[in-house]
Amino acid sequence: MSLRWLACPLPRDGEFCEGGDGPTVCGLDRRGQMSQWVGQQIGTYRLLRVLGEGGFATVYLGEHCHLGTLAALKLLHLSFSSEEFEAFRREAQLIARLEHPHIVRVLDYDVQAGTPFLVMSFAPGGTLRSVRPKGTVLPLSNVVDYAAQVSEALQYAHDRGIIHRDVKPENLLLDPHEQVLLGDFGIAVLTQRSRSISAQAVVGTAAYMAPEQFRGKPCAASDQYALAVVVYEWLAGERPFTGSFVELASQHLLTPPPALREKNPGLSPTVERVVLTALAKDPARRFGSVREFATALEEAAHTLSPTIPAHAQPPADHGSSMVLAPTILPTGPEPTSLSVGLARPSQQQQVAGPGAREPAQRRRARRTRRVRAICFVLFVASVLLWLITAADPTLHGWFAGAILLTLVFWIAADADHRRATEGLSAKQASPRGRKELS
Repeated sequence: MSLRWLACPLPRDGEFCEGGDGPTVCGLDRRGQMSQWVGQQIGTYRLLRVLGEGGFATVYLGEHCHLGTLAALKLLHLSFSSEEFEAFRREAQLIARLEHPHIVRVLDYDVQAGTPFLVMSFAPGGTLRSVRPKGTVLPLSNVVDYAAQVSEALQYAHDRGIIHRDVKPENLLLDPHEQVLLGDFGIAVLTQRSRSISAQAVVGTAAYMAPEQFRGKPCAASDQYALAVVVYEWLAGERPFTGSFVELASQHLLTPPPALREKNPGLSPTVERVVLTALAKDPARRFGSVREFATALEEAAHTLSPTIPAHAQPPADHGSSMVLAPTILPTGPEPTSLSVGLARPSQQQQVAGPGAREPAQRRRARRTRRVRAICFVLFVASVLLWLITAADPTLHGWFAGAILLTLVFWIAADADHRRATEGLSAKQASPRGRKELS
Protein backbone atom coordinates (compact mmCIF):
# COMPACT_ATOMS: atom_id res chain seq x y z
CA MET A 1 0.00 0.00 0.00
CA SER A 2 1.24 3.46 -0.85
CA LEU A 3 1.34 5.91 2.02
CA ARG A 4 2.46 9.26 0.65
CA TRP A 5 2.78 12.24 2.97
CA LEU A 6 2.41 15.62 1.31
CA ALA A 7 2.93 19.09 2.68
CA CYS A 8 0.05 21.53 2.35
CA PRO A 9 0.08 24.01 -0.52
CA LEU A 10 -0.35 27.69 0.16
CA PRO A 11 -3.53 28.16 2.18
CA ARG A 12 -6.64 29.35 0.40
CA ASP A 13 -9.28 31.63 1.89
CA GLY A 14 -10.73 30.11 5.06
CA GLU A 15 -7.74 27.82 5.68
CA PHE A 16 -5.06 28.02 8.31
CA CYS A 17 -1.80 26.11 8.54
CA GLU A 18 0.07 24.88 11.58
CA GLY A 19 3.82 24.74 11.16
CA GLY A 20 6.44 22.78 13.07
CA ASP A 21 8.62 19.75 12.65
CA GLY A 22 7.29 17.11 10.29
CA PRO A 23 4.42 17.53 7.85
CA THR A 24 2.52 20.81 7.77
CA VAL A 25 -1.16 20.47 8.55
CA CYS A 26 -3.85 22.69 7.15
CA GLY A 27 -7.24 22.95 8.78
CA LEU A 28 -10.47 24.49 7.56
CA ASP A 29 -14.18 24.08 7.84
CA ARG A 30 -14.34 21.45 5.11
CA ARG A 31 -17.93 20.30 5.46
CA GLY A 32 -19.34 23.19 3.47
CA GLN A 33 -16.75 22.64 0.75
CA MET A 34 -17.04 18.85 0.40
CA SER A 35 -19.41 19.07 -2.56
CA GLN A 36 -16.76 21.08 -4.43
CA TRP A 37 -14.62 17.93 -4.68
CA VAL A 38 -17.01 16.29 -7.16
CA GLY A 39 -15.33 16.18 -10.57
CA GLN A 40 -11.89 16.81 -9.13
CA GLN A 41 -9.00 14.37 -8.88
CA ILE A 42 -7.88 13.00 -5.52
CA GLY A 43 -4.73 10.96 -5.80
CA THR A 44 -5.25 8.77 -8.85
CA TYR A 45 -9.05 8.88 -8.62
CA ARG A 46 -11.59 11.25 -10.12
CA LEU A 47 -14.54 11.85 -7.79
CA LEU A 48 -17.88 11.09 -9.45
CA ARG A 49 -20.50 11.70 -6.77
CA VAL A 50 -21.15 11.77 -3.03
CA LEU A 51 -22.08 8.39 -1.52
CA GLY A 52 -22.67 9.56 2.02
CA GLU A 53 -21.71 12.13 4.64
CA GLY A 54 -21.31 11.95 8.41
CA GLY A 55 -19.79 13.81 11.32
CA PHE A 56 -16.28 12.52 10.61
CA ALA A 57 -16.07 12.25 6.83
CA THR A 58 -17.67 12.42 3.41
CA VAL A 59 -17.55 9.35 1.15
CA TYR A 60 -17.30 9.69 -2.64
CA LEU A 61 -17.48 7.25 -5.50
CA GLY A 62 -14.21 7.54 -7.40
CA GLU A 63 -12.96 6.17 -10.70
CA HIS A 64 -9.31 5.28 -11.20
CA CYS A 65 -7.86 7.60 -13.81
CA HIS A 66 -5.90 4.86 -15.59
CA LEU A 67 -7.63 1.56 -14.79
CA GLY A 68 -11.24 2.74 -14.83
CA THR A 69 -12.01 0.77 -11.65
CA LEU A 70 -14.35 2.11 -8.97
CA ALA A 71 -13.49 2.72 -5.33
CA ALA A 72 -14.92 4.55 -2.35
CA LEU A 73 -12.89 7.53 -1.15
CA LYS A 74 -13.47 8.73 2.40
CA LEU A 75 -12.37 12.36 2.90
CA LEU A 76 -11.95 13.03 6.62
CA HIS A 77 -13.08 16.23 8.36
CA LEU A 78 -9.90 16.33 10.41
CA SER A 79 -6.72 18.25 11.01
CA PHE A 80 -3.70 16.75 12.77
CA SER A 81 -0.65 17.86 14.66
CA SER A 82 2.68 16.33 13.68
CA GLU A 83 2.45 13.68 16.42
CA GLU A 84 -1.13 12.80 15.46
CA PHE A 85 -0.07 12.56 11.82
CA GLU A 86 2.47 9.84 12.61
CA ALA A 87 -0.07 7.93 14.72
CA PHE A 88 -2.55 8.22 11.86
CA ARG A 89 -0.01 6.71 9.47
CA ARG A 90 0.60 3.72 11.76
CA GLU A 91 -3.13 3.11 12.18
CA ALA A 92 -3.70 3.28 8.42
CA GLN A 93 -0.95 0.72 7.82
CA LEU A 94 -2.44 -1.57 10.47
CA ILE A 95 -6.02 -1.58 9.17
CA ALA A 96 -4.83 -1.97 5.57
CA ARG A 97 -3.47 -5.42 6.47
CA LEU A 98 -6.94 -6.73 7.32
CA GLU A 99 -8.07 -9.14 4.60
CA HIS A 100 -11.38 -10.89 5.29
CA PRO A 101 -14.49 -11.64 3.20
CA HIS A 102 -16.60 -9.46 5.51
CA ILE A 103 -14.23 -6.50 5.90
CA VAL A 104 -14.01 -3.53 3.54
CA ARG A 105 -10.44 -3.39 2.22
CA VAL A 106 -8.41 -0.22 2.66
CA LEU A 107 -6.44 0.16 -0.59
CA ASP A 108 -4.54 3.41 -0.12
CA TYR A 109 -4.12 6.50 2.03
CA ASP A 110 -2.97 9.99 1.19
CA VAL A 111 -3.29 13.67 2.06
CA GLN A 112 -4.20 16.25 -0.55
CA ALA A 113 -4.70 19.98 0.02
CA GLY A 114 -4.57 19.32 3.75
CA THR A 115 -7.39 16.76 3.58
CA PRO A 116 -6.61 13.18 4.71
CA PHE A 117 -8.45 10.49 2.77
CA LEU A 118 -8.74 6.72 2.56
CA VAL A 119 -9.29 4.70 -0.61
CA MET A 120 -11.47 1.64 0.03
CA SER A 121 -13.11 -1.10 -1.97
CA PHE A 122 -16.55 -0.05 -3.25
CA ALA A 123 -19.67 -1.76 -1.84
CA PRO A 124 -22.47 -1.06 -4.35
CA GLY A 125 -25.22 -2.31 -2.02
CA GLY A 126 -24.94 0.72 0.26
CA THR A 127 -25.07 0.69 4.05
CA LEU A 128 -27.48 -1.31 6.16
CA ARG A 129 -28.69 2.00 7.58
CA SER A 130 -29.87 3.06 4.12
CA VAL A 131 -31.24 -0.38 3.22
CA ARG A 132 -32.86 -0.84 6.64
CA PRO A 133 -33.86 2.68 7.80
CA LYS A 134 -34.36 3.61 11.43
CA GLY A 135 -37.51 2.14 12.91
CA THR A 136 -37.38 -0.99 10.75
CA VAL A 137 -37.91 -4.27 12.60
CA LEU A 138 -36.07 -7.10 10.87
CA PRO A 139 -37.04 -10.78 10.89
CA LEU A 140 -35.05 -12.76 13.43
CA SER A 141 -33.53 -14.92 10.70
CA ASN A 142 -32.08 -11.85 8.97
CA VAL A 143 -30.71 -10.50 12.23
CA VAL A 144 -29.01 -13.81 13.01
CA ASP A 145 -27.47 -13.91 9.54
CA TYR A 146 -26.20 -10.32 9.70
CA ALA A 147 -24.84 -10.77 13.24
CA ALA A 148 -22.99 -13.95 12.24
CA GLN A 149 -21.24 -12.20 9.34
CA VAL A 150 -20.29 -9.14 11.39
CA SER A 151 -19.07 -11.29 14.27
CA GLU A 152 -16.75 -13.23 11.95
CA ALA A 153 -15.20 -9.97 10.75
CA LEU A 154 -14.80 -8.70 14.31
CA GLN A 155 -13.40 -12.01 15.56
CA TYR A 156 -10.83 -11.95 12.76
CA ALA A 157 -9.71 -8.48 13.88
CA HIS A 158 -9.78 -9.34 17.59
CA ASP A 159 -7.56 -12.35 16.99
CA ARG A 160 -5.01 -9.88 15.58
CA GLY A 161 -5.31 -7.47 18.48
CA ILE A 162 -7.44 -4.90 16.64
CA ILE A 163 -10.62 -3.37 18.09
CA HIS A 164 -13.11 -1.69 15.77
CA ARG A 165 -14.65 0.70 18.36
CA ASP A 166 -17.34 2.03 16.02
CA VAL A 167 -19.73 -0.80 15.11
CA LYS A 168 -23.05 0.66 13.89
CA PRO A 169 -25.40 0.21 10.89
CA GLU A 170 -23.75 3.11 9.06
CA ASN A 171 -20.50 1.11 8.99
CA LEU A 172 -22.11 -2.11 7.72
CA LEU A 173 -22.26 -2.29 3.92
CA LEU A 174 -23.57 -4.78 1.37
CA ASP A 175 -21.54 -6.18 -1.51
CA PRO A 176 -23.06 -7.19 -4.90
CA HIS A 177 -24.06 -10.56 -3.41
CA GLU A 178 -25.74 -8.87 -0.41
CA GLN A 179 -23.06 -10.10 1.96
CA VAL A 180 -22.29 -7.79 4.89
CA LEU A 181 -19.00 -5.90 4.89
CA LEU A 182 -17.71 -4.17 8.00
CA GLY A 183 -16.10 -0.84 7.20
CA ASP A 184 -14.28 2.00 8.96
CA PHE A 185 -11.86 -0.18 10.90
CA GLY A 186 -9.75 2.16 12.98
CA ILE A 187 -11.63 5.30 11.97
CA ALA A 188 -12.83 5.83 15.55
CA VAL A 189 -9.23 5.64 16.77
CA LEU A 190 -8.00 7.96 14.05
CA THR A 191 -10.66 10.59 14.70
CA GLN A 192 -10.08 10.45 18.45
CA ARG A 193 -6.44 11.38 17.78
CA SER A 194 -7.56 14.70 16.33
CA ARG A 195 -8.62 17.53 18.63
CA SER A 196 -10.67 19.09 15.82
CA ILE A 197 -13.72 16.86 16.38
CA SER A 198 -16.49 18.35 18.51
CA ALA A 199 -18.52 16.43 21.07
CA GLN A 200 -21.63 16.81 18.91
CA ALA A 201 -19.94 14.87 16.10
CA VAL A 202 -19.76 11.69 18.16
CA VAL A 203 -23.38 11.59 19.36
CA GLY A 204 -24.35 9.08 16.66
CA THR A 205 -21.47 6.84 17.66
CA ALA A 206 -22.14 7.26 21.38
CA ALA A 207 -25.49 5.49 20.95
CA TYR A 208 -23.53 2.26 20.37
CA MET A 209 -20.58 2.79 22.71
CA ALA A 210 -19.90 0.38 25.55
CA PRO A 211 -19.64 1.72 29.12
CA GLU A 212 -15.90 1.10 29.25
CA GLN A 213 -15.41 3.21 26.10
CA PHE A 214 -16.85 6.22 27.92
CA ARG A 215 -14.22 5.55 30.59
CA GLY A 216 -11.49 5.49 27.95
CA LYS A 217 -10.79 1.75 28.32
CA PRO A 218 -12.14 -0.01 25.20
CA CYS A 219 -11.54 -3.72 24.76
CA ALA A 220 -12.65 -6.49 22.40
CA ALA A 221 -15.85 -6.90 24.43
CA SER A 222 -16.71 -3.29 23.53
CA ASP A 223 -17.33 -4.39 19.93
CA GLN A 224 -19.57 -7.19 21.22
CA TYR A 225 -21.59 -4.61 23.19
CA ALA A 226 -21.93 -2.36 20.12
CA LEU A 227 -23.06 -5.29 17.96
CA ALA A 228 -25.60 -6.18 20.65
CA VAL A 229 -26.98 -2.61 20.47
CA VAL A 230 -27.30 -3.02 16.70
CA VAL A 231 -29.06 -6.39 17.15
CA TYR A 232 -31.36 -4.83 19.75
CA GLU A 233 -32.22 -2.04 17.31
CA TRP A 234 -32.94 -4.49 14.50
CA LEU A 235 -35.22 -6.59 16.71
CA ALA A 236 -37.01 -3.73 18.51
CA GLY A 237 -37.03 -1.03 15.83
CA GLU A 238 -35.23 1.39 18.14
CA ARG A 239 -32.00 1.59 20.09
CA PRO A 240 -32.04 0.83 23.82
CA PHE A 241 -30.85 4.35 24.70
CA THR A 242 -31.40 7.77 23.11
CA GLY A 243 -30.62 11.37 23.99
CA SER A 244 -27.74 13.82 24.03
CA PHE A 245 -24.13 12.75 24.46
CA VAL A 246 -24.28 13.25 28.24
CA GLU A 247 -27.61 11.42 28.49
CA LEU A 248 -26.30 8.54 26.38
CA ALA A 249 -23.16 8.28 28.50
CA SER A 250 -25.21 8.20 31.70
CA GLN A 251 -27.58 5.54 30.35
CA HIS A 252 -24.86 3.30 28.96
CA LEU A 253 -22.95 3.53 32.24
CA LEU A 254 -25.81 3.12 34.71
CA THR A 255 -29.20 2.31 33.19
CA PRO A 256 -30.23 -1.25 32.26
CA PRO A 257 -31.62 -1.54 28.73
CA PRO A 258 -35.41 -1.83 28.42
CA ALA A 259 -36.73 -5.36 28.18
CA LEU A 260 -36.52 -6.47 24.56
CA ARG A 261 -39.72 -8.55 24.66
CA GLU A 262 -41.73 -5.50 25.75
CA LYS A 263 -40.92 -3.95 22.37
CA ASN A 264 -41.15 -7.19 20.38
CA PRO A 265 -43.37 -9.72 22.20
CA GLY A 266 -42.82 -12.29 19.44
CA LEU A 267 -39.25 -12.92 20.58
CA SER A 268 -38.46 -15.89 22.79
CA PRO A 269 -37.04 -15.43 26.31
CA THR A 270 -33.82 -17.13 25.23
CA VAL A 271 -33.22 -14.58 22.45
CA GLU A 272 -33.80 -11.75 24.90
CA ARG A 273 -31.43 -13.33 27.40
CA VAL A 274 -28.65 -13.63 24.83
CA VAL A 275 -28.94 -9.98 23.75
CA LEU A 276 -29.11 -8.67 27.33
CA THR A 277 -26.08 -10.75 28.27
CA ALA A 278 -24.05 -9.10 25.51
CA LEU A 279 -25.31 -5.73 26.81
CA ALA A 280 -23.98 -6.29 30.34
CA LYS A 281 -22.33 -3.21 31.82
CA ASP A 282 -19.33 -5.22 32.98
CA PRO A 283 -17.29 -6.63 30.03
CA ALA A 284 -16.44 -9.71 32.10
CA ARG A 285 -20.15 -10.61 32.30
CA ARG A 286 -20.61 -10.68 28.53
CA PHE A 287 -19.79 -13.61 26.28
CA GLY A 288 -16.17 -14.72 26.08
CA SER A 289 -15.95 -13.53 22.48
CA VAL A 290 -18.09 -11.87 19.84
CA ARG A 291 -18.25 -15.20 18.00
CA GLU A 292 -19.76 -16.84 21.11
CA PHE A 293 -22.40 -14.12 21.15
CA ALA A 294 -23.37 -14.76 17.52
CA THR A 295 -23.41 -18.52 18.09
CA ALA A 296 -25.63 -18.19 21.17
CA LEU A 297 -27.99 -15.91 19.24
CA GLU A 298 -28.28 -18.46 16.43
CA GLU A 299 -28.95 -21.27 18.92
CA ALA A 300 -31.59 -19.18 20.69
CA ALA A 301 -33.26 -18.38 17.37
CA HIS A 302 -33.61 -22.11 16.72
CA THR A 303 -35.17 -22.61 20.18
CA LEU A 304 -32.13 -24.44 21.46
CA SER A 305 -30.55 -23.74 24.83
CA PRO A 306 -27.98 -21.03 24.12
CA THR A 307 -24.47 -21.52 25.38
CA ILE A 308 -24.20 -18.69 27.93
CA PRO A 309 -21.25 -18.64 30.34
CA ALA A 310 -22.12 -19.09 33.99
CA HIS A 311 -20.65 -15.69 34.84
CA ALA A 312 -22.57 -13.86 32.09
CA GLN A 313 -25.83 -12.36 33.26
CA PRO A 314 -28.00 -9.59 31.81
CA PRO A 315 -27.73 -6.20 33.52
CA ALA A 316 -29.99 -5.81 36.55
CA ASP A 317 -32.35 -2.86 36.98
CA HIS A 318 -31.16 -1.10 40.13
CA GLY A 319 -34.13 1.24 40.05
CA SER A 320 -36.78 -1.48 40.18
CA SER A 321 -37.81 -4.21 42.60
CA MET A 322 -37.91 -6.71 39.73
CA VAL A 323 -35.03 -8.74 38.38
CA LEU A 324 -34.33 -7.68 34.79
CA ALA A 325 -33.31 -11.15 33.71
CA PRO A 326 -34.48 -13.63 31.09
CA THR A 327 -37.29 -15.95 31.89
CA ILE A 328 -35.90 -19.16 33.43
CA LEU A 329 -38.28 -22.08 33.44
CA PRO A 330 -38.38 -23.81 36.86
CA THR A 331 -37.19 -27.41 36.84
CA GLY A 332 -38.21 -28.31 40.37
CA PRO A 333 -41.33 -28.22 42.53
CA GLU A 334 -40.24 -25.03 44.32
CA PRO A 335 -40.16 -22.16 41.82
CA THR A 336 -40.32 -19.60 44.61
CA SER A 337 -37.01 -20.70 46.08
CA LEU A 338 -35.46 -20.69 42.61
CA SER A 339 -36.40 -17.09 41.98
CA VAL A 340 -35.17 -16.08 45.43
CA GLY A 341 -31.83 -17.74 44.74
CA LEU A 342 -31.45 -15.87 41.45
CA ALA A 343 -32.26 -12.48 42.95
CA ARG A 344 -29.69 -9.96 44.03
CA PRO A 345 -28.95 -9.62 47.77
CA SER A 346 -31.19 -6.55 48.02
CA GLN A 347 -34.04 -8.50 46.39
CA GLN A 348 -33.55 -11.40 48.81
CA GLN A 349 -34.01 -8.90 51.63
CA GLN A 350 -37.23 -7.75 50.01
CA VAL A 351 -38.56 -11.31 49.97
CA ALA A 352 -37.73 -11.64 53.66
CA GLY A 353 -39.80 -8.56 54.50
CA PRO A 354 -40.26 -4.86 53.76
CA GLY A 355 -38.25 -3.80 56.77
CA ALA A 356 -35.14 -5.66 55.65
CA ARG A 357 -34.79 -3.63 52.43
CA GLU A 358 -34.80 -0.17 53.94
CA PRO A 359 -31.29 -0.34 55.52
CA ALA A 360 -29.89 -1.41 52.16
CA GLN A 361 -31.58 1.57 50.50
CA ARG A 362 -30.11 3.91 53.07
CA ARG A 363 -26.65 2.46 52.54
CA ARG A 364 -27.06 2.91 48.80
CA ALA A 365 -28.14 6.53 49.27
CA ARG A 366 -25.07 7.24 51.41
CA ARG A 367 -22.82 5.50 48.87
CA THR A 368 -24.22 7.41 45.91
CA ARG A 369 -23.88 10.66 47.84
CA ARG A 370 -20.18 9.95 48.37
CA VAL A 371 -19.69 9.00 44.71
CA ARG A 372 -21.41 12.20 43.60
CA ALA A 373 -19.15 14.27 45.87
CA ILE A 374 -16.02 12.54 44.56
CA CYS A 375 -17.07 13.13 40.94
CA PHE A 376 -17.71 16.80 41.68
CA VAL A 377 -14.27 17.20 43.28
CA LEU A 378 -12.64 15.54 40.25
CA PHE A 379 -14.59 17.84 37.92
CA VAL A 380 -13.47 20.96 39.80
CA ALA A 381 -9.87 19.70 39.89
CA SER A 382 -9.95 19.07 36.13
CA VAL A 383 -11.20 22.61 35.49
CA LEU A 384 -8.46 24.10 37.66
CA LEU A 385 -5.75 22.01 35.99
CA TRP A 386 -7.14 22.95 32.57
CA LEU A 387 -6.79 26.64 33.48
CA ILE A 388 -3.31 26.17 34.93
CA THR A 389 -2.00 24.31 31.85
CA ALA A 390 -3.22 26.88 29.30
CA ALA A 391 0.35 27.42 28.12
CA ASP A 392 0.89 23.74 27.34
CA PRO A 393 -1.32 22.67 24.37
CA THR A 394 -0.86 18.95 25.04
CA LEU A 395 -1.79 19.01 28.72
CA HIS A 396 -4.48 21.61 28.02
CA GLY A 397 -6.12 19.20 25.56
CA TRP A 398 -5.88 16.27 27.95
CA PHE A 399 -7.52 18.17 30.79
CA ALA A 400 -10.25 19.43 28.44
CA GLY A 401 -11.10 15.79 27.82
CA ALA A 402 -10.92 15.11 31.56
CA ILE A 403 -13.45 17.89 32.17
CA LEU A 404 -15.92 16.27 29.78
CA LEU A 405 -15.40 12.80 31.27
CA THR A 406 -15.72 13.90 34.90
CA LEU A 407 -18.78 15.99 34.01
CA VAL A 408 -20.43 12.88 32.55
CA PHE A 409 -19.60 10.88 35.69
CA TRP A 410 -20.86 13.68 37.95
CA ILE A 411 -24.19 13.94 36.11
CA ALA A 412 -24.56 10.16 36.08
CA ALA A 413 -23.74 9.91 39.81
CA ASP A 414 -26.22 12.68 40.58
CA ALA A 415 -28.96 10.86 38.66
CA ASP A 416 -28.15 7.61 40.47
CA HIS A 417 -28.30 9.41 43.83
CA ARG A 418 -31.68 10.93 43.00
CA ARG A 419 -33.06 7.51 42.13
CA ALA A 420 -31.73 6.09 45.39
CA THR A 421 -33.16 8.89 47.54
CA GLU A 422 -36.52 8.88 45.73
CA GLY A 423 -36.82 5.14 46.29
CA LEU A 424 -36.03 5.58 49.99
CA SER A 425 -38.52 8.45 50.34
CA ALA A 426 -41.24 6.40 48.69
CA LYS A 427 -40.49 3.48 51.01
CA GLN A 428 -40.70 5.69 54.08
CA ALA A 429 -43.93 7.33 52.93
CA SER A 430 -45.68 4.03 52.28
CA PRO A 431 -46.07 2.92 55.96
CA ARG A 432 -47.35 6.37 56.94
CA GLY A 433 -50.01 6.17 54.24
CA ARG A 434 -51.14 2.76 55.43
CA LYS A 435 -51.43 4.01 59.02
CA GLU A 436 -53.57 6.95 57.95
CA LEU A 437 -55.89 4.65 56.04
CA SER A 438 -56.23 2.38 59.05
